Formats: sequence, structure tokens, C-alpha cells
Amino acid sequence: MTAADSASEGTRCVRCDRRVRDRREQSGKTDEVVLVWMRRWPDGLICSGCFAKAMETYGICESYGTDRLLPGIGPDGQRWCTDCAGGLGDFTCTRCGREGWREYAGICGRCVLQDRVVEILDDSTGRVRLELMPLAALILRMKRPRSGVLWLSRPEPQRVLRAIARGEVPLTHEGIHRFPERRSTAYIRDLMVTAGILPPVDKSLFYFEQWWRGWLDELPDPEQRKMFRLFITWHYLRIFRARIDARGELGYAEPQLASTSSALPPGSSLALLNRDGVWLTPPRLILTVSSRRERPGCATFSSRSCAGR
Repeated sequence: MTAADSASEGTRCVRCDRRVRDRREQSGKTDEVVLVWMRRWPDGLICSGCFAKAMETYGICESYGTDRLLPGIGPDGQRWCTDCAGGLGDFTCTRCGREGWREYAGICGRCVLQDRVVEILDDSTGRVRLELMPLAALILRMKRPRSGVLWLSRPEPQRVLRAIARGEVPLTHEGIHRFPERRSTAYIRDLMVTAGILPPVDKSLFYFEQWWRGWLDELPDPEQRKMFRLFITWHYLRIFRARIDARGELGYAEPQLASTSSALPPGSSLALLNRDGVWLTPPRLILTVSSRRERPGCATFSSRSCAGR
């Protein structure tokens, strides 16, 4: 083996063969992804990705026969515990005694996640809000607690969850939807449905129902608001709910009303298109409307998402 080959081998992860660098080094200008190496184990340098995977791999050690963390890999691909692999280090949590990724000095990610959940879901009494106990249990059962710690470190989910825990908003889909953090609220509502706290809803129908009421409030003409309310309530909502009953879900992108004016000209038609520009309702269901005040403008249905996520 040449010196160049040796140098090349020494700068690659022994498990994934990707290039690695010391955390103090600059990555440089290259199209190749260069990861920071986390450990120098007996078999060579271990990149951050492979180290994280090793810290989340559990099972029966193929050498010792015990059920525990298996960060080591034998010469023939065997999964080994730290004792059998040797030289990997001690990854036992000083609080709970479980092996795994240690988020802080000596404290594993699962213990840190538990502390974070209890602190964020506190109802101001020092305890998790009673109604949110199933949510707390669901989060703590995450297969990768490190992902939960990272998620709960973000300000958006923290803000939403703290407000829910303190009872600042109703514990309903509509109450949680009031927050501007659309991605976080959507994910939190999904978690609450899974935990049994909130009932399941069709997402497309829910977002449309939340959106169209606000859209109507922005129309200055009371006659138009009345016309659209009747049309949406007795026409499209009935069609949407019938589709859900028949197919189990609405089945296409959330519909959205888009108005370029506060009025409709005589003879303007309303219709619903899917993302391919195909009518979702037969021609006989397309309603022709007229405005008492003849001003330029138009209103159409389209399939652009109104979720705002």
C-alpha cells in the first residue's frame, strides 16, 4: 500500500467509506460530502452518521448472547456489544443505567427527552397537564430519542406545546390551528390524534373549512358573503363529505378560493379543478352566479394548498 493510499484510507469512515475530517478543520470546496469523524475506534475512524447509528442499534450480541447496545461490528459483519468489540468506550447513562447516545455528559438522550417533555408540557403546577399525558408517553416512546430532543429544542413546537399545556387555547383541532406555526401545529395535531387526545379528521377538508370562513370575512360585499357561504356549505362541503364517506378521504389537494376582486361580474362561473386542470364536479354542478353590483372581478376554485405549511 502506498503512502497516498494510506492517507486516503485514514480520512474515510471505515463503515460507510465517506470522507471525514476533524471538527477543527474546514470542509473546503468540494462536491463530495465530508463529515466530521466522531470516534477513532479499533477498526478506524467513525463518522458522525455511523456513530449515531451505532448508538441506536440494539439487539442480541452475536458473541456474548446478551440483549444490549451493539455498536461494534465483527470482521464478518457480526453485531457486537462494547465488551466484545473492545476499545469502543462506555455509553451507560449515569442516571437510568441504559446504554445509548449520551446527549449530555453522562446522561442519555432518553433521560434528556423526558426532562424536556416534562418541562414543556408543564401546566404551571410542575406536572404535565393531565390531558396531555398520552402525548408525553407517545413522545417518550420514540425509537430515536435524539430526534425528539432536537425537535423540542426548536422554538416553534415549544411555543405551541407550552400554550396548549397552560390551557391558553382550546384542546381542539380548531384551537391548535390558530397558531401561525403551520408545520408545527400540523405535526402536533397528528401526534395528538395518534395518542387519542384529538379525534381523527380529514386534513384536506379541515384546512378548507378553516380557510374559507376567513376568506369570506375579507369580502366587503355582504351579498357576496351570503352567496358564497350558501354555495360552499350546500354544494362543495356536501360533495367533499360524500367523497370522504365513499373513499375514506377527500383524495386531492386542499381546495382554495382565490379572488382577484371583491365582486363577480354577471355570468361568472364557479368550478373546482384538480392539480391536472380536470373538473372535479360534472358540468351540471357548476353554478353560474350574478352580482347585483356589476364590477370587474373574478373568483375561481383551484388546487393550490391553503394549509400554509
